[in-house]
Amino acid sequence: MSENNNNVEHFNLNNEYHIGEGSIELATPNTEKLNVIKINQTPEVVQTLLIYSTGFIWYREDYADRSIWRTNHPIYQIGDGKFSIENPEK
Repeated sequence: MSENNNNVEHFNLNNEYHIGEGSIELATPNTEKLNVIKINQTPEVVQTLLIYSTGFIWYREDYADRSIWRTNHPIYQIGDGKFSIENPEK
């Protein structure tokens, strides 16, 4: 995240993940509010932007056989099909 003199914040979604089909879950502890923005929904893909009160941003492209995630902070795999925004080793 960066800020310029006009109080405009810029966020980079530099972390990209390719998730195969199956059940997936992302743990987002300490989240008080979530804004969900549906960008596009077609039979081929659903594009969604999720903005969490913690400052975490998650862009999702969901296809029938896979998902592509882009985030502004790294995520960590904590189990089979389970991920977390917190590093489990800390």
